Amino acid sequence: MTIVKKKFDFDGKEVWFRQASGMERLKIEKVQARVFRECRHFGPNPMEWTEEQQHEFSDKLDELGAGVEDQIQHWLPPACMTEDFDINTLTSIELREVLGFVRGDTEDGAVPLGD
Repeated sequence: MTIVKKKFDFDGKEVWFRQASGMERLKIEKVQARVFRECRHFGPNPMEWTEEQQHEFSDKLDELGAGVEDQIQHWLPPACMTEDFDINTLTSIELREVLGFVRGDTEDGAVPLGD
């Protein structure tokens, strides 16, 4: 399966990112799955969890090195395909926008489910 690439525009600078590869995602996804199993008593749909349950889940991910900050630090630098771009110049909002794509959360970054 092809890894999708996307161009972002940051203050007139075009920057290319690709999705995180399966190999890059393995460690963090393993921790995420474990924490999700630990929280399954909250219910099968995280969108239906209470705010307190969401925070507990997020805190566990952070404690085990699989939270949003860890994803940004581990997945975004290798996903940046523009050599002369300093990823440290991005705001936290821009980092989260790129992370959504790199992770496959967005429509243009979602993994195709087949024909």
